[in-house]
Amino acid sequence: MSNKTRYFVAISGAILVIGLGTGLVASYMGFPVSVFSSAAGPEELQYVPADASVVAYANVRDVMSSQFRQRFRELEPSSQDKNEFEEKTGLNFEEDIDSVVAAVLGKTDLSTKPHEGFLLLARGRFQAARLEALALEHGAVIGDYQGKSIITHHDNDNTNDTPADDMAVGFVEADLIAFGSVTAVHAAIDARRDNRNIVSNNDMMKLVNEIDNANAWAVGRFDAIASQAHLPAEVQNYMPAISWFSAATHVNGGVSGTLKAEAKDETSAQNLRDVIQGVLAVAKLQSGNNAAVKIMADSLVLSGKGKTVAVAFTVPSELLDVIEGMAKGRK
Repeated sequence: MSNKTRYFVAISGAILVIGLGTGLVASYMGFPVSVFSSAAGPEELQYVPADASVVAYANVRDVMSSQFRQRFRELEPSSQDKNEFEEKTGLNFEEDIDSVVAAVLGKTDLSTKPHEGFLLLARGRFQAARLEALALEHGAVIGDYQGKSIITHHDNDNTNDTPADDMAVGFVEADLIAFGSVTAVHAAIDARRDNRNIVSNNDMMKLVNEIDNANAWAVGRFDAIASQAHLPAEVQNYMPAISWFSAATHVNGGVSGTLKAEAKDETSAQNLRDVIQGVLAVAKLQSGNNAAVKIMADSLVLSGKGKTVAVAFTVPSELLDVIEGMAKGRK
């Protein structure tokens, strides 16, 4: 990837994801900060194509203003890079970004060219003219698709890429931008225009509507993420039996949530529950003097019936104290 392409991707992608990356949840807890809306789903779902295999939504404003984040704010990385980015783009993540939607489109293989089928939608306040001017300075082209302004950039150093693989940013609404490959951004605009979006996908929306009392969730086909999950070998053996998954999290003063999986049949679900119960038992036995591991293991609760397997978790204040101490030591 050329320097120009890297800079363009940094400008575009950072608009959508850097604000999340600076949170302590991602930095020290080891999982992404993903905060979600009501059970009906956010309006941005109308821009997600109907064949999306995974959909996630992040309420950035809730995370940035949560007691959890404020507690660990002083431990975040230096703000030098953020300040430089803000000077060039006029974008302040804490004040200007409200929410982010992420989606994996179709049957994308994330291990090869993830950008081809990966779509991000960010709602907030953007200075479109300033961003377009900055992109033009670094080799981008401003075009139009279905009446929407599109910024595109081609990596001249990569001869294998086609125009459809070029990275793009589309200003799809006054306060909403889409980021991904040209193909993905065009697909988002078409999904909204033709009303052929994820809202019409009954299987996916069933998972969205089941989420209750959470401000963080992700749903989708399990096979779309299985190869990237890095699960224990005992669990991987049962992955083919899982068809759908959902993850719901609530971030406020602490973190709590539920991970659910839907198996292909009740027998597969019961076998998976038995395996997870064994893994949890081993984790508790091996926690030893590691206070953080022991507290977290004790907070995990396995449940589910029929074809459903669920694991609920809570990050208690005692664990937050341990994490805070570890983070201060690391800093």
